[in-house]
Amino acid sequence: MTTPPANPTALTQDQRRVAARLVYGRPNRTIAEEVRLSVDGVASHLAAARKKLTRPGSSRAVLAHALLMTREVPPPSTNGPAPEFTELDRRVIRAITEHTLNSDIGDAIGIRGDDVRAEIDAVVAKASAHNAAHLVGLAHAWGILPDTTSPHLRSQPAPAAATAGAA
Repeated sequence: MTTPPANPTALTQDQRRVAARLVYGRPNRTIAEEVRLSVDGVASHLAAARKKLTRPGSSRAVLAHALLMTREVPPPSTNGPAPEFTELDRRVIRAITEHTLNSDIGDAIGIRGDDVRAEIDAVVAKASAHNAAHLVGLAHAWGILPDTTSPHLRSQPAPAAATAGAA
């Protein structure tokens, strides 16, 4: 009996360590300090993750969503239930998981691209998130974002939460 080949899109352990911290809302400089890499090394790991997950050039929020949907990293822990999000808040959360450009996010939620940053910032603040990538992670933890990835895109079960380190 032969073993099936390893999933070629699965992230390396080092890429997962960096990616988990992205989902926890850490900026590259902090990630670099925590995992003892250069900031360029962190950027390289995130670029490799984007490529493996077929999201080259994507925003950190889009990448966070892809990492969580493929179960490459676990969602961050939360301190209670989700805030009372409005329908617009939920549309903002969904839009930042799918779109990188403010103009595209604006089209998705029905506002001008120039007003998108304020909407995102408001939802990030309401969620007590560090940034949009962390908001996406929290939304997954709260069950706000449905798990709609087709099974063939999932590489493996999420590793233990210890991978992300302390929040």
